[in-house]
Amino acid sequence: MTARRRGEQESTRGLAWGGQFVRVMSWIESPLLTPPANWVTLIQPIANALSLTALPPVAHLVLLSLAASFAARRVSAVLSPRVFGRYYPTERRKRDDWDLHMVGWLYALVATPIAIHLLRHPSPELDLDPLYGVALPEQRLSAIAIGYFIWDALVTFRHIQTQGLGFFLHGATCLVAFTFTLRPFVLWCGPRFLIFLNAHWLLDKLHLTGSPLQMLNGLFLVSTYICARLVFGTYTSWQFWKLMVPGAGDANTLLAEKVRDAGWVRWLYLVLNLLANGLNFVSLLPLTFPPSAPSLSERVLTIEGWRGFVPSPTTSASKLAQRKPVPVDGHLGEAQERRVKGE
Repeated sequence: MTARRRGEQESTRGLAWGGQFVRVMSWIESPLLTPPANWVTLIQPIANALSLTALPPVAHLVLLSLAASFAARRVSAVLSPRVFGRYYPTERRKRDDWDLHMVGWLYALVATPIAIHLLRHPSPELDLDPLYGVALPEQRLSAIAIGYFIWDALVTFRHIQTQGLGFFLHGATCLVAFTFTLRPFVLWCGPRFLIFLNAHWLLDKLHLTGSPLQMLNGLFLVSTYICARLVFGTYTSWQFWKLMVPGAGDANTLLAEKVRDAGWVRWLYLVLNLLANGLNFVSLLPLTFPPSAPSLSERVLTIEGWRGFVPSPTTSASKLAQRKPVPVDGHLGEAQERRVKGE
């Protein structure tokens, strides 16, 4: 078989796989996801009051995504101890963290293929009007994202002491950004997720840190982070800023007038985009500047109520205290007396 013939066969197989992927992901365009007409009529006044005119056809998906997120957490709490056994934590705080990661991973596995499909096959309506264009597949994806981020913001706020302020702000920021796409406004800015991040976390919890499997996952994680978040993310942000802040030569065009009509919403998106894109680069700082070893004079904070500081066990004072003989009932033991006398 010639090299040309093999190349043609490989190309044919690639096209076949691509066609199957398109058919599978086209469920997001299925008429089965269309809500009843009376439901749309019921939601319309609420959507008008919130200035979310693209919400009624997909409001049911917001509720379904929200309910699915709560249900997935309960399923994780029931199945994880049976599937992962001793690896599932016994401490309540760590169990909550485990279940939250599982829901996030499940959501990423659902949303990422749809996002890839819509990136490869965007709706023509959004190409014609990148600012206010409306297309049902992208509306549905935004609705699924909104439902998940409502859950994410609620849960991380409830567990803010263990999850941290950063996770709550991330969920709340994403919720605001995706909600406003249903005004509609820049609906083409669909969600992007890194499915390898949760896999890296799970392998660590399964005591597979440093294993070949985690190293392979780490290669995918680093490569997708650099390519998707840093390179493609920065390129998309540059395109977004060009659209939102027209140059001097475009100041009088129809698109520039539409941008100005967006008012404060465009500035909100610009600030959110700047913060999110900056966070991607700030997260690299721990890799560039690893934390230094603790000094001898370093103090560690007590856990009980943050009441005070205690000397670190690495200090010279604590080591000296460990070597000093401790009297019992006013007397030293026989072994301690010999050590004091130098015997």
